[in-house]
Amino acid sequence: MSGRRALWRKQWPDHPELLERVKLTVPFQDADPTGVAWHGNYFRYYDAARVALLSKLDFGYRQMAGRGQIWPIVDTRVRYLSSVPFGKEIEVSAQLVEWEFRMRIYYNVRDEAGNLLNEAYTIQVPVSARDESLIVGAPGDLVEKIEALIEP
Repeated sequence: MSGRRALWRKQWPDHPELLERVKLTVPFQDADPTGVAWHGNYFRYYDAARVALLSKLDFGYRQMAGRGQIWPIVDTRVRYLSSVPFGKEIEVSAQLVEWEFRMRIYYNVRDEAGNLLNEAYTIQVPVSARDESLIVGAPGDLVEKIEALIEP
């Protein structure tokens, strides 16, 4: 498979420890004039799920800062499948699918019936907070922790 479809083909195993879900209700202020969530607001929904996932892994933004690191998002891709009206309850999941040198997190947004409405990924890389230089590789203890979680 090539092109756009290949980008979304799932190529990683499911590991419940590397997945977190949050439920949100789309607020009125997130709606555009047509009454649906404005496309840019989805990044806030992904962020809520990402924060929950990183917290679950005990590697939240405060822990990153405590290591003298920032993890900026350097790449993202979104596929909008269906609009979400304000007032609608959604479930946003975040799944860590890469972690050795960068973090790639896959997201999906589903409605109450489980229909896929939106999917995306973000890529974050470790950067020194002191001089903004790229750090090669994720912290060894984080990699070890994740690998221990997914061992059969």
